[in-house]
Amino acid sequence: MAKLRDWGEDRGMRVDWRADGRLWAFAVSVLAYGAASAPAPPGIRPQELLVFAGIALFTGIAGPWRFFAGLEVARAPAPLAAGSAIMVWLLWQGFMRGLWNGWGLTDMMRDIVPMLFLALPLLLAPILGRLSPDRSDRLADAAAAAGVLFTLRWWHDAGMALSAVGTSPLGEGRYYLLNSALVPFASVWLGLRATRWLLLPQPTRGEWAQALLAAAGCLSCLLAQAATLHRAGLILSLLALGLGMGRWLWRRPALFITLFLLASAALIGIGARVAGVAALLADKTENVGLNNRIDELLAVLDQVGRDPLAFLIGDGWGALVPNPAVGWWRVSYTHSAASYFLLKLGALGLALMLGLAGLLTGLLARAARDMPMLLLAIAPSLLLGAFLHTSFKYLCFSLLLSLAIGRAYASLYRH
Repeated sequence: MAKLRDWGEDRGMRVDWRADGRLWAFAVSVLAYGAASAPAPPGIRPQELLVFAGIALFTGIAGPWRFFAGLEVARAPAPLAAGSAIMVWLLWQGFMRGLWNGWGLTDMMRDIVPMLFLALPLLLAPILGRLSPDRSDRLADAAAAAGVLFTLRWWHDAGMALSAVGTSPLGEGRYYLLNSALVPFASVWLGLRATRWLLLPQPTRGEWAQALLAAAGCLSCLLAQAATLHRAGLILSLLALGLGMGRWLWRRPALFITLFLLASAALIGIGARVAGVAALLADKTENVGLNNRIDELLAVLDQVGRDPLAFLIGDGWGALVPNPAVGWWRVSYTHSAASYFLLKLGALGLALMLGLAGLLTGLLARAARDMPMLLLAIAPSLLLGAFLHTSFKYLCFSLLLSLAIGRAYASLYRH
């Protein structure tokens, strides 16, 4: 195994306040993302520049340029080196193909920027891997706090209409804030953090306060997903929460019975709301089904299947497709990673992305014992982004994957 150096020692930098300052800049940029930006912002505004500046300060200004020039490939352990080579190849393949097809620069940038985001886990893993487990948890807390900030902004725009939960669906609001991958993550991570603090033998006042704040953030995110009928996000979040709590309560039967009785008593008061949410979710499923995801894939196959070259390498960054999921408008996105990469990068690019996904999944699986809570918390967001949603293109999706890959890197390559 490769020997992992301490935080800040790579590239000749000693462990000092500068390393901590870079970490704080990164955490603040994540919080600024939740407080002022959007999952898919309308453009690059001052708040987006602030977020990008925090990430650039954390990685070093030269880091991204070296990565996409292929200079970092030889420095990383085998799985990350192979993943880096794949990302560099696909970035330039899609770019050259887009130029060949003459797509507009604006449309190309809408694809290139998300591809840069998807490279973050490989770029950040060696840096995040130098953090202690406690610092990694605190960075995950900052990501969850950003998810709560997205949620609170949505609640503010919705007029704090808590009475609508279980009676009528609420709208997505401006910028689709609840589509952020950080919202399901916050639902699970904060719920598990609250449970963990409360299960301490003698929680201090500070730990009680943290547990209550975490529980409030968790509840806020779950209620927002229920209010907007985010079916998969809500169900996956509740499932992950149940698995995580069950893991801790399995050996504490008395506490499990107590919590079960308290939950049953609570359902007496809110049972009608819960039943209302379930009925609304069932109605939505009956009305919209899978939201034309199959037809969307068929539309992509129809476009790239026009000739062998397009099927092999796709139509490049900037390509548009008549999408049945949005009324057959010509758009640059699809709602699943597979159809998106097939459209842009063809069968070759899709196969390489699947290979990259396999490498990262293997890395996470090998380190699963060292970070079960983090994996449970990110699982809903990763599943949603990979199969059901456009969030695989969002910065928040890549940030969560970066946290997990960084922890796995530390677990596997520290010794």
